[in-house]
Amino acid sequence: MADAETQMFAILVIQFRSGLLKHARRILGNTADAEDLVQHALDEAWKERLHLQGAEAFRAWTGRVINTRAISLLRHHRAEQRKAVNAGWVTALSDESDEQEGGELWTFIQEKDLKEAVEGLPPQQREVFHLRAQGRSYVSIGAQVGRSTGTVGWWLHQVREQLRERLLPIAEERRLSIGAWH
Repeated sequence: MADAETQMFAILVIQFRSGLLKHARRILGNTADAEDLVQHALDEAWKERLHLQGAEAFRAWTGRVINTRAISLLRHHRAEQRKAVNAGWVTALSDESDEQEGGELWTFIQEKDLKEAVEGLPPQQREVFHLRAQGRSYVSIGAQVGRSTGTVGWWLHQVREQLRERLLPIAEERRLSIGAWH
């Protein structure tokens, strides 16, 4: 019986591993973490193998393990990023006069996504964004770049809009990819 269980489990791993890896990579954004996550899910599936009857149950259960653990990892990474430079970046993204668009979707944005989006900004806007991310006031930024406070505010407004436009589709896609495995 044990040999039959092992053989059936091996068949399920062969059948679903690449799809699980693709799913985990889509959520986490990198292969190394995705491979670790899939291995964790397979280890957990092995422990629960007596309760996982059939291919669909195996796929659904491992998918849930990946989703749950990925969300936990992303939350942990997000918390760590807040402690670093990203804390300033998130602050620079929020507009005190408006309610932040996207809400919980921002939890699906990774540091590399934000850095790439910021690098795509025009040089002056990128500079004011970095200065604001460092906690500088509009007045201080204006004095450094030789522009009025109003111009700095307008540039930061444009930056927020451009970054939302670039990042919200990425966040939405990641959110939906997690939901696809439920």
